Amino acid sequence: MPSYPRWSSRFELKPGSWVYVPTKETSEEGRLIKDKVENFWKVPKYYYHLKSGGHVAALRSHAHHKFFARLDIKNFFSSVGKSRITRSLKGYVGYPKARDIAEKSTVTHPNNGGESFANVLPFGFVQSPVIASLCLSKSALGRFLSEVYKDKRFSVSVYMDDIILSSDDADRLRYVYDEARRLAERSRFPINDRKSEPPSGKITAFNIELSSNSLEITRERLGELMEEYDNSNSKDQKEGILGYVRSVNERQAMLFFASGDLVV
Repeated sequence: MPSYPRWSSRFELKPGSWVYVPTKETSEEGRLIKDKVENFWKVPKYYYHLKSGGHVAALRSHAHHKFFARLDIKNFFSSVGKSRITRSLKGYVGYPKARDIAEKSTVTHPNNGGESFANVLPFGFVQSPVIASLCLSKSALGRFLSEVYKDKRFSVSVYMDDIILSSDDADRLRYVYDEARRLAERSRFPINDRKSEPPSGKITAFNIELSSNSLEITRERLGELMEEYDNSNSKDQKEGILGYVRSVNERQAMLFFASGDLVV
């Protein structure tokens, strides 16, 4: 194990979900690890959190279909432990280097806010997203998603712990959804039932409603954004909010007219 502290502080974002603030040395080391992984691993095109466009591009990639489904992986990072990281990396860099990266990239993490602990990938480290994604791609679930992506009857997007599937065939999409759920459990990527949605004509992800040829920010989230916009004295912040809304739905952006004054 590294002899220096891996993190300077940590806080519980929600019960059982911890954020670790890395030290300067750990951040620099994390950037080197991230670059190394990205050099030898070709990131799948449908892993949208590792490419430009983000979650809006991920959702837009499905809009041409009629039916949609969503799977949410529960505690994504803390499902990735030292052994899984080592197994996923050793084919690229050999066992000793893979184990070294795994040691440097994991922390002792309280399970479910209790007193039991595990060495897992932390939320907050620079390298965590790309390593977690690599581990997902090497799992039975990840391999299945790769095969589905190759089938032109479907669209697939992964954005960190959110997996969205779509098709014009509701029955085939139901089969793919059920199989993905089964393989997620087999891969030890537990599914969050509360946030997951079976196939239907409309789903909600990232506070955006996705339906055929339509993306709309949810009413509640749009109200929050409008309030932030109205209360802000920063032109940059106003432009940022408006730019985001426009990227999702141009019609909703027109609601931001206020006293005839709209930032453009």
